[in-house]
Amino acid sequence: MLYELSEGISIVAGYPGLLLTKHDSLVIADIHLGFESAISESGVYVPRKQLTKIIEILDELIEITKPARVIINGDLKHGFSRLLRQEREEIVKLIDFLRSKGVSEVIVVRGNHDNYVSLVLRDLGVNLVDKLIIDEIMITHGHEFFDPRKYDVKTIIIGHEHPSISLRDELGIPYKFQCFLKGKLITNHEIIVLAHMSIYASGNSVTLDREAYLSPIVKKYGLIEYFKPYIIDKEVGVLELPVLKDLVMMYSF
Repeated sequence: MLYELSEGISIVAGYPGLLLTKHDSLVIADIHLGFESAISESGVYVPRKQLTKIIEILDELIEITKPARVIINGDLKHGFSRLLRQEREEIVKLIDFLRSKGVSEVIVVRGNHDNYVSLVLRDLGVNLVDKLIIDEIMITHGHEFFDPRKYDVKTIIIGHEHPSISLRDELGIPYKFQCFLKGKLITNHEIIVLAHMSIYASGNSVTLDREAYLSPIVKKYGLIEYFKPYIIDKEVGVLELPVLKDLVMMYSF
């Protein structure tokens, strides 16, 4: 059920979760709780079903991995301008659920959507941090620029990108898949881009176009042509694809 990406770092096969096996920690990202309320303010009604689905996914992830710690790598909530009532209520329900499953520690790494979340997390006894370093691993959301050379780490794990990839079948019909990315930076750091948890995010297509990426770290330092996608699918588990420069010779995506 685990697919090793790097020493001590594995994808939970078929799920948008990364397990740090040496540290008993499950890493997820980009949940975007409260999406339904935020989008309703623009006049679009979406039924409130995301939290239920995310808890179902997390229930399965935790049954497989049984982590002592869950690290949410940014964008726990969706709205920018304030903390919506739905966001507050769902954050409480999510943390309560994780603790009911035996998770002893929850850490939230601040994402660009996580404005005004500090008070509710403090009341829940959840640490909110800008970056988290565990031995040779740095976990940061990825929306802010920093120089990786200033940190004595081997691997940088980010979210923010919501990576996906579209492949065409023999009839030319495109299919879009959620994926992880693994690659190198020009600073010689390994980088892993997390798959997203939100059920509403369609995903940003991976490409060789540097400017199409959201993270300033990927844009400035990423050896993008050598990034490798890992499709996650409940039926297949994990499908490792060739690096992007080779994929463009095989598919139009």
